[in-house]
Amino acid sequence: MAFSESTTVSYPPQRVFEGLISENFQIYFADSLRARIDKFQVEPAQPAASDTVSVTIHRSLDGEQVADRLPSAVQRFVKGRVNIEQSEAWSAAAGDGSRDANATIKVPIAKATGTATMKLHPTADGTGTVVEVSGSLKSSIPVMGSKIAKMAEPQVGRVLTEMTKKLETWLQDH
Repeated sequence: MAFSESTTVSYPPQRVFEGLISENFQIYFADSLRARIDKFQVEPAQPAASDTVSVTIHRSLDGEQVADRLPSAVQRFVKGRVNIEQSEAWSAAAGDGSRDANATIKVPIAKATGTATMKLHPTADGTGTVVEVSGSLKSSIPVMGSKIAKMAEPQVGRVLTEMTKKLETWLQDH
């Protein structure tokens, strides 16, 4: 099973990209999840449109705060701080501002790794950006791993969609 989500943001791809790689936006988004940013890095720090860009984000959250929103089979794995490690490798911008990224998200406590492709491309009328995210999740916990992945994949897709909605709101103010 995999996830695939698509949303539209009413800003051009360059603005959407700048928002996604902004530490201030990532803090804003983490706050909405009741998480914190423990590490944030963008290389190069001030990327040009022609640059490929590497982003590293480490978030953590209090497992007890989210355990009740998770399937019972997963709740026992979310004790104490839950660390989430995300890395993104973005392509240089195309002529129309489109960019693609390969992302990896790891949740060590659940022995889970998600891989995703993110695509930003202008809407047909050029006034916004279509954000497409697709990927899959695997957990290597014996016996339970495939069940955990099957339950968590739809949640990952929803979180990524929620992130683009939060980005729309954040861009309005920045």
